[in-house]
Amino acid sequence: MSSYSDSELKKMELKNKIKKAVSLHVTLKAKERQEKRVAQKLHLHMPDINERKLITAVSTNNTERLQEMLSGNHNPNSKDNHNRSALHIAVSRGYTECVCLLLQNGADVNSQDILGNTPLHLAACTSNLQIITHLLNAGADINSLDMHGRNPRQLAESKLHILRHSWKSRTIEMTNLREQLQQVVNMMISLWRRNASDKVNDLQMMKLSIDSVDNVDDQMARLLDELRDFSLK
Repeated sequence: MSSYSDSELKKMELKNKIKKAVSLHVTLKAKERQEKRVAQKLHLHMPDINERKLITAVSTNNTERLQEMLSGNHNPNSKDNHNRSALHIAVSRGYTECVCLLLQNGADVNSQDILGNTPLHLAACTSNLQIITHLLNAGADINSLDMHGRNPRQLAESKLHILRHSWKSRTIEMTNLREQLQQVVNMMISLWRRNASDKVNDLQMMKLSIDSVDNVDDQMARLLDELRDFSLK
């Protein structure tokens, strides 16, 4: 038979619950502090709730919600825990309207993620001409380097080397090659318009003529030469 009354047992039970709750709170706080230390060590970003909401709106291409949040003074430079800004995410997913909304509301066009990529690096990888044009018009720096020391022009050059190797090794069909080459040329046209406008017409003509199996390797070689010779003035 218990030596404690019902009221005493209830008090003891309540104390135990409080002790467990306090212990859990302390554990969670310690875990949170540890996560912050790890994030700081890895140069990660710990987004707050408002940043997460804006990132979610962009990630789901919810332009109506994004516009509402930006009008409500949410930070257009909100970042996720990999230091990717909302603009990085919109660019990488090809969400042109989100890109425009963010740029119109002051998003940093040259923000770098944890790998040193700017939004223009990501746009160059996807060869999205429309988004590249928006970024350049907003002042994107074509000379900005990622963690591997590459700028967007060099990414286009790397892609051309890969395509040329694939063509020579017969691991890519002409239809696919033509499509990807036209994407690279589109990106080059967008870059050239600012600093080498006299070459734009030549590039446009070349883009239209990418249809001959016999000439395509020479065309890729010429594009590589153009990229190597390209310099900003």
